[in-house]
Amino acid sequence: MTIAHSSPWYRRIGERVDSAETVIWFPHAGGSASPLIRHFRALPPPVNLFAAALPGREGRFAEEMPDSLSQLITILVSELPRLARPPIFVGHSFGALLAYCLAKSCAAQTIGPHRLVTMALASPDQISQRDSIVHLNNRDFAEQLAQRYGGIPPSLRANQEAMELLLPTVRNDLKLLESYQDDQDVVLDIPILAIAGSHDERASAAKMHGWRTRTRGPFAMETLPGDHFFPLTQINRVLQLAMLSHDTSR
Repeated sequence: MTIAHSSPWYRRIGERVDSAETVIWFPHAGGSASPLIRHFRALPPPVNLFAAALPGREGRFAEEMPDSLSQLITILVSELPRLARPPIFVGHSFGALLAYCLAKSCAAQTIGPHRLVTMALASPDQISQRDSIVHLNNRDFAEQLAQRYGGIPPSLRANQEAMELLLPTVRNDLKLLESYQDDQDVVLDIPILAIAGSHDERASAAKMHGWRTRTRGPFAMETLPGDHFFPLTQINRVLQLAMLSHDTSR
């Protein structure tokens, strides 16, 4: 049960469900709570769901975006909902990195998660700036986003005004992602579930299997139908998997 929640950094989705697990969802680069709200309405599992609400989108569109990953992690940790029992962190792409970094930062605190679910992101040791696109102009940047990840309809790419609103947020999130400095000496003690999309070449199951080295606890790997954005159309399935007990040995 949530003890209190008043932070603009986390948005509750749906009604509170007494005695149910709490999931905190960290969206993809440029992502927001809106897609979660739309899909969560259809027969949601019994869960208390929060979504990280970052500046530069939705109700916080006019706010300045964090300029460093460490700054963002520090704020997200300090603003976590106060809960009676540890939540589950679920992260999608860039959000998977945020969820992982928060889990590491919270490891010695009672506010930390009891399980981590990472989706559509290769293991942290594979993050680099080698194929960065954040320096490209808006047109080329949008084209590369579409080629690498999909999820941007041609009609949206053709809308210059809409793209000028969207692209700075995505660009900033990807800059933060690429700035990540991996520390393989820090290993979690909680279960990790990695979920890949069956048609996601950027974060295939093979690339995601490296997450097994990030925990001394149980590790499990799942593949769901879809591309890089499979979590947005299978939110309820993801939540069901997140709440299962995965005791698979590495």
